[in-house]
Amino acid sequence: MSARGDTLAGGAAAAGSAGDELAGTPMLAVDDLVKHYPVRGGKVLRHTVGQVHAVCGISFRVGAGETLGLVGESGCGKTTAARSVLQLVRPTSGSVRFEGRELTTLGADELRAMRQHLQVVFQDPYASLDPKVPVGETIAEPLKVHGRWNKSDGPTAVAEALRRVGLSPSHAGRYPNEFSGGQRQRIGIARALIIEPRLLVLDEPVSALDVSVQAGVVNLLEELQEQLGLAYLFVAHDLSVVRHISDRVAVMYLGKVVELGTRQEIYGRPAHPYTQALLSAVPVPDPRAERARRRIVLPGDVPSPVNPPSGCRFRTRCWKAQEVCAAAEPPLAPFGDGHTVACHFASTDLPTS
Repeated sequence: MSARGDTLAGGAAAAGSAGDELAGTPMLAVDDLVKHYPVRGGKVLRHTVGQVHAVCGISFRVGAGETLGLVGESGCGKTTAARSVLQLVRPTSGSVRFEGRELTTLGADELRAMRQHLQVVFQDPYASLDPKVPVGETIAEPLKVHGRWNKSDGPTAVAEALRRVGLSPSHAGRYPNEFSGGQRQRIGIARALIIEPRLLVLDEPVSALDVSVQAGVVNLLEELQEQLGLAYLFVAHDLSVVRHISDRVAVMYLGKVVELGTRQEIYGRPAHPYTQALLSAVPVPDPRAERARRRIVLPGDVPSPVNPPSGCRFRTRCWKAQEVCAAAEPPLAPFGDGHTVACHFASTDLPTS
């Protein structure tokens, strides 16, 4: 997998600053996004006994032509955040604005019209395609849903969509079971792109694929971004893939964004203890360097999102935790140019023992 070139990163920097504040109106602006799920109890009369705090007041921006990586371990809320952005699940509160237009208040018809500009590629290429429908019809479906299909130009658009993702137009009549996992994901990408969106939400798009196939799909996404000027919200837990494709990275822990900055800042100068622990677990290709590294092992388990800790949610596993961490939740505060960290004791220093 080759290192991401400077052309796209430079273009994104020109479109907006490296941090959370982008010049002008960002393509996507998320503010104080919250999504809680009720927990039901009672044997006879079911009633709400608690809330699952899946996403708790996160904010970020995505500029035109930019890729924001949203990372964190399983259960941190990153997929819920992505689905809330798309309004596939309605958020409990907060604001989601696409090109200045608020999505959370739109009705079903208005939202359907807006989805021409925001599309999604799902994690599982096996589950996201109907096994009983030829892939050509699956790719054409968005055009039909949005009233943009016609018999003369439609088949040509499907053929071009297949070519764009590296497949043959002759594959349009085949069924999903006739393709490999990587090919199925390419079909999912073709379906998302045929309607010419401006923003793609990529929900773990390569995590279900073999490692040998992942690089090809990621490189395809980069090529499409450069050709079409797309913006990406890239959700993943694989930090190596995120480093390759992202311009900026937001790190989530238990429903909160704990650190946000450019790829260079997050990977070169991580300042939140959780980010440092995550990066210490990422293998490096140099065997000598790998042996010389020290893994940061976090004690305990991730707390329950039904009853998260007071103050800083990471404090129960943090080697820097003090009384203030339990008493006050740290806000995302500046830590250098375009780099924000939610920690009372933010520092690039690693633990010594």
